[in-house]
Amino acid sequence: PKIAKAQTGTVSTTVTIGTVQVTLTPTSFAYGNMPLNTSKESFNIINESGAKNIKATVGGVITDLDIMGANTTSSGTVWTLAGTAGSMAYVHAFGLATDGTTVPASYAPLTTSYVDLDNDVPALGIRYFGLKITTPTTDTSGVQQTAVVTVLATYGV
Repeated sequence: PKIAKAQTGTVSTTVTIGTVQVTLTPTSFAYGNMPLNTSKESFNIINESGAKNIKATVGGVITDLDIMGANTTSSGTVWTLAGTAGSMAYVHAFGLATDGTTVPASYAPLTTSYVDLDNDVPALGIRYFGLKITTPTTDTSGVQQTAVVTVLATYGV
């Protein structure tokens, strides 16, 4: 019997290192003075070179973006992040926008855990989002509050 001669094949692959990162513009803004139990959108405050939403620019790889809020910080009693406004409880919500000059169509409340902002953002891609705050129904602190929102970039596989 004849035995077939073994053969091999090869495949050549390449890889380029890209950076997982996100840059936000602006990095801060002020909602200003607001009465109790009222809402305000960041869209009505921000104006960065004509863009009225927060701009998230990702690095050199496909990127997933997650977002989370936090209880406020202040020199007095803090507000608790909640799904509905209450006594010393505020709502901070986010919404994706189609571009820098369009109001987000809807908002979802932030939590103190990460939730999806957007997935599979192309390398060097841009996403726009807005924020909306609702102040507590009662406030015993009477001092300025700082509400931090964190955006996390991870490799989108």
